[in-house]
Amino acid sequence: MKKNLFILSFILVSCVSQKVVYKTDDIKVSSSEQTYPITVGVQLFSDLRQQSDGDKALFDNKREIKLNGKRTCINAEKHYKKDSVVMQFTRMFVEHLNRSNIFHTAYVCEANTKDYYITGNLKGFAGVQAFSTKAYVGAQFGLIGALATAGAKTPANIKIEITNLKLHKPNGEIIKDFGDFSKTYSEDMYADAYCWCIYANINSKLKDFNTALIAKIRTDLSNVKFE
Repeated sequence: MKKNLFILSFILVSCVSQKVVYKTDDIKVSSSEQTYPITVGVQLFSDLRQQSDGDKALFDNKREIKLNGKRTCINAEKHYKKDSVVMQFTRMFVEHLNRSNIFHTAYVCEANTKDYYITGNLKGFAGVQAFSTKAYVGAQFGLIGALATAGAKTPANIKIEITNLKLHKPNGEIIKDFGDFSKTYSEDMYADAYCWCIYANINSKLKDFNTALIAKIRTDLSNVKFE
């Protein structure tokens, strides 16, 4: 019941601007994990999403489209307001880094910094989900109908991809090339009558993505010596 109420509350407030965000206060790090004693700036990721066929549709459409003749929900760009998606994505990555205690401190930086810094490209951040007829029918019966169908799920596919991720010394020298990292999530996910849940779903998967990416970064740095 609590889960249904949470979904319903999300739907009721979802007409406001969407954000790339998730909670990080539940991220736990073992005391045995090493914290590297450096301050790291993360430059705004270069936005390469429009070079990807899977992401192009996000820039030219509303959140509900026809795909192969079927009603489909996407995390359309137009509903992300204020800061750009790539800026919000970068900030969320930095917040997750800090919660993970992998570095002494991480922050979003400009091109010129006196600290170590990370660069990379955001290649993919796309969600595609089947429209929920069940949720739509329920919504026609007001609050009771919405509650009755709040747990509806439909098949969804989410892909998140970072490329060319590198850690640089303050002088620009590359100290570690982390390469490319991507994850695809194909499963039934929560749906609503108006294609808002896709935004919450991709945020949820981004948390898993960043957790896995930071674990890779930690592993890749295990043989790096810092001055």
